[in-house]
Amino acid sequence: MPTRRNMLVIIFIINSLVMLEAARFLVQQIFFTTAVSTSQNAPIIQQAKVEEPTPPPKVIQVPEPLPIEQVVIKPKPTPIPPLPKVTPKPAPKLEPQPVAVKPAEPVAPPKPAPSAKLILDNFNDSSKRNILGGYTGTFGGTGGFCLESYQKGNASNVYEEGGYILKLVYNVNNGYAGYYSKLNGVDLTKFRRVSFYVKGAKGGEVFEIELGDGENASKVDIREYLPYGASTTWQRVSIPLKAFTDVKNWTQMNGNYAVVFEQYLGTPTNSTLYIDNVIFEE
Repeated sequence: MPTRRNMLVIIFIINSLVMLEAARFLVQQIFFTTAVSTSQNAPIIQQAKVEEPTPPPKVIQVPEPLPIEQVVIKPKPTPIPPLPKVTPKPAPKLEPQPVAVKPAEPVAPPKPAPSAKLILDNFNDSSKRNILGGYTGTFGGTGGFCLESYQKGNASNVYEEGGYILKLVYNVNNGYAGYYSKLNGVDLTKFRRVSFYVKGAKGGEVFEIELGDGENASKVDIREYLPYGASTTWQRVSIPLKAFTDVKNWTQMNGNYAVVFEQYLGTPTNSTLYIDNVIFEE
């Protein structure tokens, strides 16, 4: 019997312990559930917003009022009365008056400016000096000769009627000959050409024109400008000064203007040649 009693006591104790443990577990569950629910329903504490301090109000300075003596009251402008209406009078009608038109006078074309020229000789004074004051004469060599004379002009045998012309009688069957006229140191830098009139007694007369500065001289064959030489009628010849390539000092021409006949130029080697108005031109 005592053993059975002890067994019951042990069982009773065990059951008591089990029930106690179960009660303790139940209490823990209740407290855990309450704590969770409380934490979920608790209000969220928001971070407090710090407001910036309000600046102090601006102080507006009010000017002190002027004393009454200094207050100026501007008078109101007097209104300008309206101008009276003026009705414009109609302009009188003007009848067109006939205008007499004077016929335009014919205008003469402008005269060309005269070109500068320098006359070396026109032979009108039939002297042994040209217009520049230089001496004139003839020359010849190795059997050739030339004779000069001045012939009064007439209607059929003169370029400048009423004056004189230079007459050269020459023969160069065995040499050369010619006529010279000294340039007397003249300055020819502003001139571009030398011109003259020429006529032959037979026709076909061939000769050369020479210019010199005193140290150098140059000759030009007349056939470069008159291909068939002189004719029996007057012809004007104009030779550019640049054709005299050997002349160097055009500012002081101390040489000659010369007419040269030479045997090698061809026939006729003897004839008569007439020359007039030797002029340097621009």
